[in-house]
Amino acid sequence: MKNILYKIVFLLSIHVCLISCSLEPELTSSYTEDVLWKSDENVELYINGFYPLIGQGYYTTSLEEDGYSDIVKMSLPYATQNVFVFGEMPISASSNVFDNWGWGYNWVTLCNRFLDGLKTKGEHLSDNMKIKAEAEIRFFRAHVYFMMARRYGASLVIFRNLPALGDKNHPLSTPDECWDFIEEDLDFAAGNLPLVAEKGRLTKGAALGLKARVMLYAERWEKAAQSAQDIFDMNLYDLYPDYAKLFTLRRSDGIDNKESILEFAFQYPELSYNYDYYYCPPGDNGFARATPTEDLVSQYQMADGTDFDWDNPVMAANPYEGREPRFYASILYNGAQWKGRTIESFVGGIDGWGLGGNTTSTGYYIRKTLDESLSSIRETDLVYYYMRFAEVLLIYAEAKAMLGDLTSALVALNRVRRRAGFSQDVTATTLDQFMQLLRHERMIELAFEGHRFWDLRRWNLAKKVLDNTNMTGVKPTKMADGSYSYELIDCDNGKQRVYLDKYQRFPIPYTEIQSNNLVEQFPEWK
Repeated sequence: MKNILYKIVFLLSIHVCLISCSLEPELTSSYTEDVLWKSDENVELYINGFYPLIGQGYYTTSLEEDGYSDIVKMSLPYATQNVFVFGEMPISASSNVFDNWGWGYNWVTLCNRFLDGLKTKGEHLSDNMKIKAEAEIRFFRAHVYFMMARRYGASLVIFRNLPALGDKNHPLSTPDECWDFIEEDLDFAAGNLPLVAEKGRLTKGAALGLKARVMLYAERWEKAAQSAQDIFDMNLYDLYPDYAKLFTLRRSDGIDNKESILEFAFQYPELSYNYDYYYCPPGDNGFARATPTEDLVSQYQMADGTDFDWDNPVMAANPYEGREPRFYASILYNGAQWKGRTIESFVGGIDGWGLGGNTTSTGYYIRKTLDESLSSIRETDLVYYYMRFAEVLLIYAEAKAMLGDLTSALVALNRVRRRAGFSQDVTATTLDQFMQLLRHERMIELAFEGHRFWDLRRWNLAKKVLDNTNMTGVKPTKMADGSYSYELIDCDNGKQRVYLDKYQRFPIPYTEIQSNNLVEQFPEWK
């Protein structure tokens, strides 16, 4: 425990400015458990070390996870995502790019050690701190278990408490047992966290939001819908009026943003990130490691709600005119205005098209989540949203539709679309029709936020969309008269993508099979 405290206290010294707590912890050269449990202030400072779980890496992880799907193409041929999607990096129990088993159980152990200490050594703490601290840690434990559950089919080893010393043998849960456990933690968190708190701190709304997300994956539609409804009933959250501006906000702006249910914020220069350095276009001296595919870009509708179609000669002649506002907020295309210049993604342009390397093979670059105010590539400090109100509306819409209430589902869906600038509501009379609308909306509204790959898996569409296929891009060419031609191309350069049926859950790591006599490998991975 003492070694763990040294590591956590080091992390805390980095993240104190984020949480903005006026704490005065006891300063000592030797942090022991006795020091940790001596005061409310020391405990709160320790808990701050768990907050990086919800967004320390800004959108890097989210974007990289989208790179396994159909909406983002990683530029470097040897990027992990490319090696995986082309079947060049086979998944096995000893080699799995999605493996987070060890990471997860390290954090579970930290959570359980804290909860154990809270019970046995927390006598110096106020009653309010005891209950709040338990609620926060149980939220983080639920988050970690959820991150593992969606990889391993919710068949996990459940640790409610610290195991006995030397006890390594524990059975896998059933999926229902796993979802029950996560739900139990989140119910406790929702019942004991405050309604409002400092920005970035856990609240009742954050716990309900994560519960809604988890219950969606568990296909517990009633509970997903009710958790979302509970958030609505709080009357604390709403959609931010401007989708584009939403992703340019900083904590230091002091703007009231009701869409943010849980965020991780930075404040340059004390706490910042260098995400832009890796994902900006080459014309910004960025590395452009990930670019949007045409498979995504074509799904951005026209401003009047009609679908974009390359076979429509009027649309094809000016493909980037008259599109919905989220397109312009999210995508950098040939001719887009960006940082006082014009994006040149055409062949030979400063941001020029090419297959392989630090440029675009899709004809596009990412705009959403990048900081346009940067005159040069440096670290910056925009807010990362772990949970926002738009996602809750879409969770509610999907859950209500699955329960047969298309009327309520459409109201929630169209609320998201109206913020996006559409004046004409969409309609559906069957579940299949509605789910087409819902899947489209999640693809667009949540692009680059790390949902697409996992959505395709839980909808059982990953095999259909990601196997034996290629992703599409556009090759812009500048003509002699200054106009541009746009050729639809295979941005995978002829390689076929591979997605196996058994990827619906990934294998238990070989190390766990070896050390735990009560765990057997999933049948499909034996």
